Order: sequence, then structure tokens, then C-alpha cells
Amino acid sequence: MGSTEQEINRRFAELQQRVGDRRSRVLSASGDEDRFAAGYAELVSAVGELVEYDRTIPQRLAEPARQLSERIVLWSWRGQAVVTAVMVVLVFALDLSGGWLVLLIPHLLGTLVGSIQKVDADAHMARRVAAFAVHVVGVLVVLVTLGVISAWFILLILAAWVPLFGTVVEDTTTKKGGTR
Repeated sequence: MGSTEQEINRRFAELQQRVGDRRSRVLSASGDEDRFAAGYAELVSAVGELVEYDRTIPQRLAEPARQLSERIVLWSWRGQAVVTAVMVVLVFALDLSGGWLVLLIPHLLGTLVGSIQKVDADAHMARRVAAFAVHVVGVLVVLVTLGVISAWFILLILAAWVPLFGTVVEDTTTKKGGTR
């Protein structure tokens, strides 16, 4: 069991103990209405705190994986943006056709936008998968631009960018006015 799970279990047991203590106070104050009312209010407060903590347990358990996904997403998209910027420079340095900029500039812009997406607990695994997929697309972009593989692979690059773009657009639209 990881330290996160141990901490969650420790805190949950502590809150349960607090509810049990408050319940005992309420039961022992059965003859005194003022003590009963005060104890009952404390019991309700302790139960509310326990229920609220219980509601957040799934998110707390997912947090270490979400943080890892956040780092993977950040550095994958930024890394691909750097690689694409280098490819733009190489187009001019190697005197390649300027037509490759039509492929490289949108790819550069897409990777820059992707590098600023937020990674939430609900969709962190989808963002992580997209971060790995952007490397495959980046390799294809480099190989096509350098002429190692056929320019027909641009169709595969475009097809791969549709779901990648979808993850980035979904992230920005749900933060502005979506249903999350």
C-alpha cells in the first residue's frame, strides 16, 4: 500500500473515531438537553466532515497518477514543439522546399497549444496516451520533411492529428463553458 493510501486510510479512521466519540457523548447526555443539543451538533458536524472526506477519496487516490500524467503531457508536447521548431530552422538551413512549412507551422502551433493543456483527474490517462501519440506523429513529420519516407504519409499525419487536436480542444472548451 502506497503512502497516499496509508495517509487516506489514517485520516478516514481518524474521522470515523471522531464520529464515534461524538456519538458516545450524545448517548451519554440523554438526560441533559443542553449537553445533548451541543453533542448532537458536534456529531452532525463530524459526520459531515467524514462524508465530505469520503467523497474526495477517489480524487485523492488518483492524484499521484495525475501528477505523473501532467509531467508526461507537459514535456512530451513541449519536446515536440522544440523538435518542430528545429525542423523549421532546418528547412531553411538545408535549403529544403519552403512548402514543408505548410506541414511544420501547423504542427508547431498544435504542439505549443497542446503543451499548455491542463491535466485533470478525470481524463489524465487520455491526455497521457495523446502525449505518447504526439511523439509518433512528430517522428512522421520529421521523416516526411527530411524526405526519408514518402510525402503520402502526410495523410497519416493529418489523420493522427484529428484525435490529438480533439484532446486539446476538448480541454479548452470544457474549462470555458463545458459540462465539467
